[in-house]
Amino acid sequence: MLTVFHRKAAADVEKYKKRVEQLETALQALQAQVSDKPHPLLNGNATPLLLEEDSIQASSGTNSTDASTPEESRDEVEAVLIDAFGTLTIGSKGEARYFGQTSRSEYLIHAPERLAAYDTPRLPRLTHITIDEANKEMDVFCRNDEVAEEILGCLPSISHAIHLCEIFFAYSKFLWYPVPKDYILREVIEATLFDLNMPPYAAEAHEYYLISRIALRWAPPTYDTTLASIQTLIYMSIYLEMSDVEPAHTGSHKAWMLIRQATAMGLSIGLHVSSSKWQLDAAAAAKRSRIFWQLMMYDTWLSFGFGRPPSMSMSFIDNEVPTEEDAIVNEEDRSEAGYLVWNWQFAKVMHSVMTTAFGAKPPTYAKIIELDRRVRDTHVPAPLQLPCGVNDGSTPCVTLTMQRMFVTAWREITLLNLHRPYFSVAVKEASGDPMKHKYAPSVLAVYRSAWRIISSLQSAHHIAPGIVSRCGFVWSHALASAILLCLLITHASSSNLSGPSLIELDKVCALFEEAASQSQFASNNLEAVRKLRKQAQAALSDVQVEDAAAIAAELDRLGGKTQLIQTIGERLVFCHSRARPVTNPPPSTFEVTNAFGGKALSTVANSAVESIQPFQFNPFGNPSNAIGYGTTRGNVFLPSGSGGPAQANMDNQPQPVVGLTQEDIAAIMDFDLANSVWDPSLGGSLQGVEMLQPDMGDAEATWQALVEQLGI
Repeated sequence: MLTVFHRKAAADVEKYKKRVEQLETALQALQAQVSDKPHPLLNGNATPLLLEEDSIQASSGTNSTDASTPEESRDEVEAVLIDAFGTLTIGSKGEARYFGQTSRSEYLIHAPERLAAYDTPRLPRLTHITIDEANKEMDVFCRNDEVAEEILGCLPSISHAIHLCEIFFAYSKFLWYPVPKDYILREVIEATLFDLNMPPYAAEAHEYYLISRIALRWAPPTYDTTLASIQTLIYMSIYLEMSDVEPAHTGSHKAWMLIRQATAMGLSIGLHVSSSKWQLDAAAAAKRSRIFWQLMMYDTWLSFGFGRPPSMSMSFIDNEVPTEEDAIVNEEDRSEAGYLVWNWQFAKVMHSVMTTAFGAKPPTYAKIIELDRRVRDTHVPAPLQLPCGVNDGSTPCVTLTMQRMFVTAWREITLLNLHRPYFSVAVKEASGDPMKHKYAPSVLAVYRSAWRIISSLQSAHHIAPGIVSRCGFVWSHALASAILLCLLITHASSSNLSGPSLIELDKVCALFEEAASQSQFASNNLEAVRKLRKQAQAALSDVQVEDAAAIAAELDRLGGKTQLIQTIGERLVFCHSRARPVTNPPPSTFEVTNAFGGKALSTVANSAVESIQPFQFNPFGNPSNAIGYGTTRGNVFLPSGSGGPAQANMDNQPQPVVGLTQEDIAAIMDFDLANSVWDPSLGGSLQGVEMLQPDMGDAEATWQALVEQLGI
């Protein structure tokens, strides 16, 4: 009897032993997703069963000091969440604005800026009565017959309208979604932006925008929501974003709000639901689907540019991306259907990336790599891919060049933001050779994305400089790339990547200098790029740059670190559109200089804060420019009453020659991130993705501290 009992007991012990081993394996895998530290229960000196909290904390070795209490863990997580939320500005009257983690740098640069009352551009064909009517809310009916007559008188002649329509269709192949030609004669707003025979940001374009607002008020879309009214709002939003030349970027902010209004209207008529539910005919169903995905794409990208949540949830969307056949509007544009469908498909991928990677809960590094793979695995039709290898000497047409540039920019700026926090950790913790850090895949991903963005912009600007100079968002991506390349050089100057990074910085600077005479975007950011290159050169030459720490702190804010910015002073408010601003506006804490025109846009409050401007930038289409700021106390951005560092010199110094063999550069570019394959010439070893556990607190804190020695 005892023998049977002992056998049964031994069998039970073996059974439970295997069960414990399985549970420990599962616990180890689960712990690897949330922390680099081993779980206390997996400590060999700790009792595996019924372990009390006190005995967990008393584990021997270094684990006893590494283990944190639940309260400490919650505090760490909370700190991570707060530090990843971006910038919040609050004015003296409580007015606020939020810029999230992925916000474009030029928005962050001017986040604390408050200008004098905006002086409306001179519109010679419109009276003040018409302008007042155009600026009213679009849910108010317009019943002014005089305004109606004035608007009819502003419509273009037949020949000019046809000319604008031709421009509209030419650029709709890569800038916006086209509509049928029998419907397009009224859609002339965007065309005036890209008429190369007219100066950029011509007043005529803004006149058409105001006219379109009044036209909508004769049948307010709030009451009569139609597909035509939604498409009109989409085009108006595109106009506001692409014509935004105001340093405070209120035009882009209006574009974001307008596209959300259009999104709400689209949801109100069920565009997110498959038309098959109501058995609509094929033509009507295809039209609804095209407009919905056009709406979805612009809402996603404008939200991404501000670092704000998209207004749609994929959980409620029951409307498949149209096929290439359904995407065709005009038969002569059949070849462009692939580009349009790719944009819609990638918007769906981008939406998933935003909600997963940039939400309130930081993802694991394994999830980042998974999202990276998903972005890279998104199929790009062969004609839209950048050519590789030896150039055959042929020059692609303008349309194909622009399509390739935009496809490249959308993919790579997504990857750039996806890997940025881990890139910052790697270049700080392994400054000697970040390629040996556990986040080395992110370092390679950032470098490769920056290289591709710059190369595609350089190629497109060579073929179509007049068009590219008017597309501010591609310059924005190039500036974001320049910031990260500069950080890589300054913190890992001895790595194999520093030499190629400086070469790319030189390219960016040359592009901005060449385009500055044509592009407001490039001109406003030219000094920023020059300063980035100067700081990179100084790092490779072991030369100390004045105000490096102060400028680095500003770069940290531009990178998405949590900041609360409070301003002092009153903003000018005028009750009538014809009122003129006074000569000396009330004091403002910040001063921003318009490099394009060379005029100061606002003044400093008093002499006590005149010395708190370590550097200044001017935005436009590119994410990098800096504003003067005061002392930072914790996460609160307040004006300083004491003197600060002087403004850094922006002289354009000749660059040092850094020699790299072709083999070195080839080794860098041959790294296959999606398949986690290392080229042995790079050295180091790549751990399994499941072992690369992120500490998002360190990631964001490192990005914050990373640029403290970097001057710009």
